[in-house]
Amino acid sequence: MCNYIQNIPEKTKFAMIIRHAEREPIKRMVNAFEAPLTEKGKEDSFNLGQRLSGLSPIKLFHSPAPRCRETAEKVRDGINNKSGKAENCGEAWDLGAPYITGDWKIIAEKVEKIGYSKFIRLWFDNNYDDGFLMPIDRAAHIQLMVMINQLKNEPVSTINITHDWNIMLLREYFFGLRHEDMDIPGFLDGVISFIKGNEIHLLYDNESRIIDLDTYKI
Repeated sequence: MCNYIQNIPEKTKFAMIIRHAEREPIKRMVNAFEAPLTEKGKEDSFNLGQRLSGLSPIKLFHSPAPRCRETAEKVRDGINNKSGKAENCGEAWDLGAPYITGDWKIIAEKVEKIGYSKFIRLWFDNNYDDGFLMPIDRAAHIQLMVMINQLKNEPVSTINITHDWNIMLLREYFFGLRHEDMDIPGFLDGVISFIKGNEIHLLYDNESRIIDLDTYKI
């Protein structure tokens, strides 16, 4: 649960993109976006907010999925409950699944047919057509740009609540961390970023990457 928050430099504006908290089991992939948080997920989100209260003020954004909204609301409540200052700014499409370019029902059927891990590997190795799923470089770029734009334009730090696929994109493309070696990102797991000079620093667990913003391109 973001145990590496302590790696954020003191008094530095950051942008964080994390998976939602614990959800109810998904019985059918086609209905995946409907699964709500469990009671534990709500409690964990609130507790994370309390841990982050000293880093406020913070703005929160979330995927259109209800469990991401619930997570954002509970994190906000936890921050404010501990005398911090946080605002839930609502949903952002790029935190959902902007990389899905094909029919979700067909994608969901394929996940169930070949298995989650194999499906992700075929995607990340760019074995799918652009009309089905975006290539990994473009998909990861969208997630990175969420944080870059916030770091440049928002006056305070930000937290973005998203899904495991979004975190896996960032992990593999920018850190070279494969899900076969790392497993699926845990609930409330994610990537932290901050800008220093013309560089964006990315932190994940004990890993760090620096990207030159003057030369970065997909």
